[in-house]
Amino acid sequence: LDGGRRYFDVVIFDEASQVLPEDAVPSVLRGDRLVVAGDSHQLPPTTFFASGEDDSLNANEDPQATEGFESLLDMMNSFLRSRYLEWHYRSRDEALISFSNHHIYRDRLVTFPGPGGPPAVSHVLVQQAPGQDGEEESSAAEVRRVMELILEHARTRPHETLGVIAMGIKHADRLQRALDQALGESHELDEFFDTNRSERFFIKNLERVQGDERDAIILSIGYGKDRAGNLPFRFGPLLSEGGRRRLNVAITRARQRLTLVSSFSYLDMDLSRVKPGSGVEMLRNYLQYAATNGQRLGESNITGFPENSFEAEVEDVLSARGMKLIPQMGASSYRIDLVAEHPKKPGRYVLAIECDGASYHSSYTARDRDRLREQQLERLGWRFHRIWSTDWFMRKESEVERALAAFEAAVKYADQLDSGLIANGNHHDAVQANLPKSNGSATPRGPRPQIAIRTNITQYPLSDLIGLVRWIGSDGQLRTDDQIITELVPMLGFSRRGARIDSVLKRAIAAAKQ
Repeated sequence: LDGGRRYFDVVIFDEASQVLPEDAVPSVLRGDRLVVAGDSHQLPPTTFFASGEDDSLNANEDPQATEGFESLLDMMNSFLRSRYLEWHYRSRDEALISFSNHHIYRDRLVTFPGPGGPPAVSHVLVQQAPGQDGEEESSAAEVRRVMELILEHARTRPHETLGVIAMGIKHADRLQRALDQALGESHELDEFFDTNRSERFFIKNLERVQGDERDAIILSIGYGKDRAGNLPFRFGPLLSEGGRRRLNVAITRARQRLTLVSSFSYLDMDLSRVKPGSGVEMLRNYLQYAATNGQRLGESNITGFPENSFEAEVEDVLSARGMKLIPQMGASSYRIDLVAEHPKKPGRYVLAIECDGASYHSSYTARDRDRLREQQLERLGWRFHRIWSTDWFMRKESEVERALAAFEAAVKYADQLDSGLIANGNHHDAVQANLPKSNGSATPRGPRPQIAIRTNITQYPLSDLIGLVRWIGSDGQLRTDDQIITELVPMLGFSRRGARIDSVLKRAIAAAKQ
């Protein structure tokens, strides 16, 4: 495009920490306004892979990429005021982000508690056979264990996307070869690993995963002990100056669960050889964090005490009526005032109760406290209930009954969710009709269109599919095409997506937008 005129009203850069200033200038000059988004704690620009260099030696960035301003984001921060985006949405459990929030972002991120269940972060420690050569860069035992985890995921959770991250290139290549061999003997899993299915599965090394996210992540360290049983400190990309940033990217890619796989534990890493503030130190700390299922930051960070006498009274009264309540749950500046636990499933939380106390008034805007926090918690699988102090003091018994009804409905919803009868977020297919209404909700939908359930996607008339698409969008919430398809699939009676289903539904979505 001719550089002498403006073509665009707005030019937007995402992942700007990876964009070289000189690469951005041509686009910047051709627009009237510029928006730059990025994270200075994630990967800087690099030509590391273009050079084909062996990452087992060193992973330093291209020197030219770090002279002066290392990135467009760095350049913009040098002379313009920036706005810090504090709310974190990706992680469906705080354990997936709490480590980075504490060690990287200085606890500035506002995160939201998950509703409990199996640990979101876990550590699989494999036993490495002693006396073998070549294990320092890619542990054979670790490769076998990762293959088992991949195939188990494909068989038992095909509806969830999966990403496998390896520290080094050699280990990533070895994992890919092992998977190709395994799939040659397991053709029943071909659909899950179909490369035509967008964002279903990947195996990538550390430097290539920025911007990716999946439901489940397997992070495979790869580096192991030598023939003598010693652990060489050859951690590839983590040894460079940007090692902490690289590891930060890897451990924040998961939406629902992260499994860390290694052939050594944090106890095997000699503290005398760990440089403070380095990527290696961060790896040791994360190994310890994962070994405790995400509890390394301390239990005292997760729960607290009622913030005022109103919340304390609500807790006492509802507890006396049989609800097991936990006050002030959360690992960031946002905490749920009262959390109700499932009566038969310890550690499974079903209802978030918010009172209009100090936590409520701490939000800067009514939009945050009346709509967005509720919306985000329900997206994570919570049911939400609010108790206003004026209603409590004027009509206490009525408010108690309303809270008990919300709790019973939340238990039913959690049971349906856990049994797989509904997909998380498809509240219209659950007990939503029985839940107490709350302020700030999106526009309610009308009656769902009635269609006959078919056994094949091609049997559905296009007009029926268009009607369902428009009904989903009638609540006013913004959705991507992929999110619409995710909601449609269980409604149509299918347990999982496929290339043919996606193709038909994309045509229906396109037609519904016309």
